[in-house]
Amino acid sequence: LKKDGTQVFIILLLTTVKKRRGLDAEACDDIMDSMLATASSTGDFTLSALVNSMKLEVLVFCQEWRQALELVQKAGNMRLFLSSLFGSVRYTFLEALTYLK
Repeated sequence: LKKDGTQVFIILLLTTVKKRRGLDAEACDDIMDSMLATASSTGDFTLSALVNSMKLEVLVFCQEWRQALELVQKAGNMRLFLSSLFGSVRYTFLEALTYLK
């Protein structure tokens, strides 16, 4: 399951729009869970961290704070596996926002 950066962000935007408009309440789960399954079967911690970060972003955007908090606690310290400074700073901001809410 190779995805370049553009495709990953398109998936993120489409799932957020679907969820916000009420078109597909579980839009985030299907696509991202299949990506997580692939990441865990191949042992790709970077992809797993990226997908968890994307899921967190969707949950925070939709203001689903309990699910976001569960995801943060379950995922652990993902900053170790995020490949860019931008991704790690973005995750830190989303994590802090989740704990504040």
